[in-house]
Amino acid sequence: MSIIQQIIKLQNIDSQLQDIAELLGDLPIKVESLKEEESSLITSLESGRLRLQELELGLNKFDGQLKDLNIKIEKHKDQLFLVTNNKQYDALQLEIDHLKSELDGIEIKSLEYTEEKEKLEKQIKSESENLGALSSDLKERRKKLENLMNQSSDQKTKLESDRKTHIDDIDESILNQYTRVQKARGGLSVVSITGSACGGCGAFIPPQIVAEVKSNSLARTCDSCSRFLYWDSE
Repeated sequence: MSIIQQIIKLQNIDSQLQDIAELLGDLPIKVESLKEEESSLITSLESGRLRLQELELGLNKFDGQLKDLNIKIEKHKDQLFLVTNNKQYDALQLEIDHLKSELDGIEIKSLEYTEEKEKLEKQIKSESENLGALSSDLKERRKKLENLMNQSSDQKTKLESDRKTHIDDIDESILNQYTRVQKARGGLSVVSITGSACGGCGAFIPPQIVAEVKSNSLARTCDSCSRFLYWDSE
């Protein structure tokens, strides 16, 4: 098998592999992106629900403290009518003021917790709805991806095996050149000559080069796009 025939065969294998990749399209990337988004939402929901529990426990604690403080304040107020001197009165009033200050501080904290709780409940509701829709979308895309991969799996495995075997017979420098052109030219490294023009870029191919390509004596490339050239006799 001549060098150009080896390259043509390699191109045929690579073109089929490229067709399989295009069949899947960006679906594998999209599925992976949705998986990451789903994982992030699940983590956020778990964190939010734990924080919600903390807030509810805190609010219950504040309610108990507020009730205790109000009872103490009312008790001290009742005692104001029972004192017999100014010193006792002032001491009770000072204690009442201290309890009221403590009460105000807890009420502020309770309000902050309530506001955070309401905001968090809205966030959890929104994230739960988003997670439901996302998980449904991910399930459908996964199923589609699995079906496509199952359809092409055996063919892809065989092509990859054939390619691995085939490249062992190709000169390393030729293979490196083929790979560079493949990356630069959208996966197409080998084209036929059409008339006297390159089948890839349309550039003029001199008669001498055309003759050499027809004879299969040398592996020639287009001076314009660097693709390998072959002559299709059919």
